[in-house]
Amino acid sequence: MTHQLLVSPSPPPPPLLRPYRVSNCNRTLRKGIMAESLEDLQEKVRSVLETLFLKGQGWTSQRSPRAFFPLPQVRSAFLLAGNVSLVLDEDGTIVETEEFFQTLKDGTVI
Repeated sequence: MTHQLLVSPSPPPPPLLRPYRVSNCNRTLRKGIMAESLEDLQEKVRSVLETLFLKGQGWTSQRSPRAFFPLPQVRSAFLLAGNVSLVLDEDGTIVETEEFFQTLKDGTVI
């Protein structure tokens, strides 16, 4: 008689979160964001921007007290569009595909 060992498959490993530094378009502020994928990073950046815009703060700094999108109409248009472009700080390369995103080093400035 043979015994069959039934082993439940191990659960998949948790997603690997990697660190990125995201700045606004005029580079006056940087935020550290952990993300597992391009879509995840875009959603988190969008969430941070929406939170700041809804508070009426924009992305500002001591060096540049003017808000990134200061007018309520512009903030509303941004929130409706929801588009976030991710561009490498070092050379302006647009990050559009998951394959390219996965090649980026931890701590890449976007």
